[in-house]
Amino acid sequence: MRLVDAHNHLGYWSPDGTQSVGELLLEAEKRGLHGVGISDHYDPDCEMSDGSPWTFDPKAYMEAFYSKRRMPSKRQEGDPPGFLVGIELGWMPEVSDVLHNIVREYPFDFSIVSLHYFRSYDPFTHAEHIYTSKLHKVYTEVIHAIADSAQDMKEANIVAHFDFFSRYAPQRDSKMHYEHAPEAFDRLFKIMMENNQALEINVGTVNSLMKRKDYALKDAMPDEKILDRYIELGGDLFTICSDAHHVEQNGLHMNETLQYLESLGITEFVWFEERELKRPL
Repeated sequence: MRLVDAHNHLGYWSPDGTQSVGELLLEAEKRGLHGVGISDHYDPDCEMSDGSPWTFDPKAYMEAFYSKRRMPSKRQEGDPPGFLVGIELGWMPEVSDVLHNIVREYPFDFSIVSLHYFRSYDPFTHAEHIYTSKLHKVYTEVIHAIADSAQDMKEANIVAHFDFFSRYAPQRDSKMHYEHAPEAFDRLFKIMMENNQALEINVGTVNSLMKRKDYALKDAMPDEKILDRYIELGGDLFTICSDAHHVEQNGLHMNETLQYLESLGITEFVWFEERELKRPL
């Protein structure tokens, strides 16, 4: 499978990352990936619990990594995996102009739009300010906010971890289902298709549900009805990503997730080079 794992974080560049680019590339080769991408956090209105900003210097980032890029689409037999340079844009309406300017000013291969904060709170540290009502109400509001982010950031290529907020809900059974927010999911998917944005299957959520909520592996997989509905509405741009912040997270439960997706008829995963959509040949 010509798979490009595009959502990964590095130490120094992401405040919650520890792996080096050398470790990431070595893991990509061990895994037999067609390519790998870095996409460190750029959340201008957010900070870690210790006060560290969720941003980096994009000029220094390009100076460090841009010359090391290798296009997966041009990879020949015997070549190392491709290497792409992207960015994960942490969207909030207040920082929209900043994010648009970053994407416009720097030649990232791809950009990922993400929602990490809701109601100005981080779900990891301030869950009590987010999960204040039934899950269906919270998840409906969250998915509508993700739809807002996709609509605003039309230039973003990938919509990341739609189920991110299921990781931190206090309920034991916190997995996100289509039935939680059907109208919101339909709106999100229609916006994504208008913008030619890919839906990310984030294995980090699978890992988190297993670790935090004791889900069995098969039960931690993304809700089948969410994926079926995306396909039913005409969506066919899928990407699957580790969202690895540490070296041991690279590819964790990726093969099992791929098998699950294959059982649903999802066998092709896209990537973006120089902001152009690429499909496996």
